[in-house]
Amino acid sequence: MLKSKKHIFFDLFEQQIATVHKGTHLFYEMVGNYQDVETKVKAIKAVEKEGDEIVRQIMNALNSTFITPLEREDIHQLAHTMDSMIDYIDGVADRMYLYQVQQPDPRVLAQANILVKCSAKLIELIRTLRKLDHQVVSKIAREIKDLEHESDSNYRKMVSDLLNAPNADPIEAIKLKEIYDKLEDCADFAEDVSNLVEGIVLKNA
Repeated sequence: MLKSKKHIFFDLFEQQIATVHKGTHLFYEMVGNYQDVETKVKAIKAVEKEGDEIVRQIMNALNSTFITPLEREDIHQLAHTMDSMIDYIDGVADRMYLYQVQQPDPRVLAQANILVKCSAKLIELIRTLRKLDHQVVSKIAREIKDLEHESDSNYRKMVSDLLNAPNADPIEAIKLKEIYDKLEDCADFAEDVSNLVEGIVLKNA
């Protein structure tokens, strides 16, 4: 019983980041094959709800467990930061549909691909919480940081092209800028998760 209580948080974290990865993959597929968008947005929304349910389970476990394997504040913050990733992916997909984006810029697909890579690396990273291997964590964290830098560069090019396009519709530009901002925020959240895990490992190693 003690063992199951101790490992329930690691199990739930791994389920949660798998849900994030599923969401990034669905978003990448949506952008890459931009047809039947409403159905694809609903599929992403369903994954976001799965993520919310996992967060609820983590909070319930936190409230019912006397001794936790990690500090309570770390568990709380990690769960909510991972949840922010899938929330923002869902938000971007929803806005693309509601704002009637006709055809995404190729760099949106590039950004979606970066998010898929980030979430795949985060799966590796979250698994390290069971062993608290700082050397392994540092290596994966550097790779995630590199992906975030790639995302940042891609974001700047997207915004530059958008704002400097001749005869651009200002209303469309505002809509797209909001979408681009939130996509970049997703990559920032990935780096935030990485930083949190690094901090947890340092404190507990």
